[in-house]
Amino acid sequence: MALLQHPNAKFRLFFLLFAGLVWFLGCGSSSQPSTPQGSFAGGTSDGTTSTPAKAADRVSKVALSPNTVVGGTSSKATVTLTQAAPAGGAKISLKSAAPAIAKVPASVTVAQGKTSATAAITTSAVTSGAAVSITASYNNSMAGANLTVTPPATSSGFTVSASPSSLTLAPGASGTAEFITKATGSFDKPLLLGVASDPAGISANLNPAVIAAPGSGTSQLQLTVADNATAGDYSIKVNVTDGTTTHAATLQLTVGNGSGSGGGSGGPVGTLHGCWYHSGGNEYQAVKFSMNSAATVNFDAYLYFGATCSQFADRFGFGQPLSLGGFGYIFWFSDFKNQTGTSAIWTVGNQTSQCVDYSTAPDC
Repeated sequence: MALLQHPNAKFRLFFLLFAGLVWFLGCGSSSQPSTPQGSFAGGTSDGTTSTPAKAADRVSKVALSPNTVVGGTSSKATVTLTQAAPAGGAKISLKSAAPAIAKVPASVTVAQGKTSATAAITTSAVTSGAAVSITASYNNSMAGANLTVTPPATSSGFTVSASPSSLTLAPGASGTAEFITKATGSFDKPLLLGVASDPAGISANLNPAVIAAPGSGTSQLQLTVADNATAGDYSIKVNVTDGTTTHAATLQLTVGNGSGSGGGSGGPVGTLHGCWYHSGGNEYQAVKFSMNSAATVNFDAYLYFGATCSQFADRFGFGQPLSLGGFGYIFWFSDFKNQTGTSAIWTVGNQTSQCVDYSTAPDC
């Protein structure tokens, strides 16, 4: 099957619970134009078919209007159910990944017989752009979307933001983040990016280091943590300049205990194993792991064309926190099924996988 490149393809990421407990989770579209939409579903790993929750009991999506705001202004989150709310209405829990930047009420109620309800989002002023995950939870289902909060626009210039804004890696592990620049007004210049400083034991490389005119683009930051790196919190600052003006964005890196490259178990998440998940006669790029203990962990996944994790295809998760039990899980991409000429890097809490080459990966 020919490999088709779909950099803006809509796709879904699924996760599977080994112990037979099935979760249903959805995530709506991001505020970034290039960010795909995604959703979660699940089933048992022993080949049996599990019974999903009734459609009426599930939250299907979160829509933000607008999905990009200047800090200090407001937005609205509309939560939609798959069917009309039952008698007494449906109380939907809301959560912001960064309440100091974008704040939501603790819950919103979908009235009986209605399929949606809207809640206000208030934001605070920021000096650099940030993407904040807004999630809605109801009866073991979840959906979400990313709200982009920006500083006030100038008549002509550029902005830079980090996505995700935080990342957790174990010693010996590697991970990636994106630094996104946007030209504003009549700005039309190339931009030079550089890492302001590399903390001891952490290697940081940007690719590309130059964003061509007019100045809107994305550079991927590849981070590698040494085996002997000291656990703790680090700030990775990236400067962006047009030769006259310099702006910066910062990635907060947490170095945890345990060995890297997906190995080791010095945290709640065990070793990450890249593998192929089989379902319905198809196979999907996946990762398999076990939880050492129940925990809320950040999740992020990059999919690439080719075997070396160098040609970006898609991304999902964006550091979104997931609450996982002390069980085994399989996460998989769905819209690139049967395409063996792909690779991926997975991050789940304290673990980040090596580049998984799916041309040689085993079955899950």
